[in-house]
Amino acid sequence: MGSCFAENMGKRLDGLTLKLLNQPFGTQFNPIRILKALAFEPLKITDLYAEGDFYLHPDFHSNFISQSPEGLMEEIHAKQEETQAFLYQADTLILTFGTAYFYHDNILNRPIANCHKQASQRFAKHMNQVSEITEAYRAFIKSHPQLHIILTVSPVRHTRDGMMENSVSKASLRLAAHEIAKEFPGQVTYFPAFEIMMDELRDYRFYEKDLIHPNEIALDYIWQKFKETYFSSELVAVDVAWERIITTLHHRPHPTKKHLHIANLEKLKGELASQFPSVDYSKLAEKLAAEILSLKASLGS
Repeated sequence: MGSCFAENMGKRLDGLTLKLLNQPFGTQFNPIRILKALAFEPLKITDLYAEGDFYLHPDFHSNFISQSPEGLMEEIHAKQEETQAFLYQADTLILTFGTAYFYHDNILNRPIANCHKQASQRFAKHMNQVSEITEAYRAFIKSHPQLHIILTVSPVRHTRDGMMENSVSKASLRLAAHEIAKEFPGQVTYFPAFEIMMDELRDYRFYEKDLIHPNEIALDYIWQKFKETYFSSELVAVDVAWERIITTLHHRPHPTKKHLHIANLEKLKGELASQFPSVDYSKLAEKLAAEILSLKASLGS
């Protein structure tokens, strides 16, 4: 959970067919707003913003949108229930902090996560102090002793805050993550995605054209470092096998060699269950089965 960087890493983990929930509430940049979403508190229909014929909630991403207030509340509540159930079964939680800044809604008289393009005079901008972040996470971590929590600071610059303000914000997030990990050494670890981007990949050839977001080369590099840090030997084996299977799936055989390609795919499909009995490979098995059927159909045409 967290910033768009968290979403990218989540998609890569999902590619390994791990049982995970990626960004259930959409992107959340502020660490305390992330915890607010994980508090699963009752929602107030009076808090909703109207945007034309649609309604949005200030604590959630614009992915949650409905033409009726009741419909939006039901949609968010369903996702809250799903996420809460998943969280209490999970053993790992990965959180990426994007910015220490947040907005206070002067009409609702409380902090919010998303302004949803409402009038700017409605909001006041503030920054969370390190002590506020650490105190909030202290309570959350103590109430979830079963979780290994991995904290990261997003390497994406929040230029909307201003470059100087972004530096102060990132420093606050980094110090907060350091203090939290130091206080809970057996439960919380810090993964240095920010430092890898700033120090090891300190060149604009590792950025997209906007010079803000890491490009695919940088993300691949950070992903490799993440695997080296957290993957067990079994998961490394799964990763290698998955790469081989995905490469085979993407291969387009010569028409004269389709029979051999089908045989190879069927062999891979049969190996999945025997090699990785504890891994849920159903998604990949479905892709393999669909590709085999497609190839067989093309042979018959």
